[in-house]
Amino acid sequence: MGHTISDNQLSITERDFRECMRHADDFFKIELLRQAKKCYRQALDFKLDTEMVIQRIVECDKMLAFERKVTIILAVITSVIVLASLIIWN
Repeated sequence: MGHTISDNQLSITERDFRECMRHADDFFKIELLRQAKKCYRQALDFKLDTEMVIQRIVECDKMLAFERKVTIILAVITSVIVLASLIIWN
């Protein structure tokens, strides 16, 4: 059985950092990436476990970039379909 530290045994800074990370992780799990990234950036201000926080921000950035690519591709496909249907029906 692992040993965990309860929140009331932590410093205020550590508690606030953990709370910020909890929010960020919750947003990340449901793919609200912009909100997750914002919370991870706030967590950086605490200067605790910065390497892990930076890795999570990078992961958000990767997923957001993929999301943008998919959105652009879908917009192009939709435009082609609309244009093709206009040409066919005219």
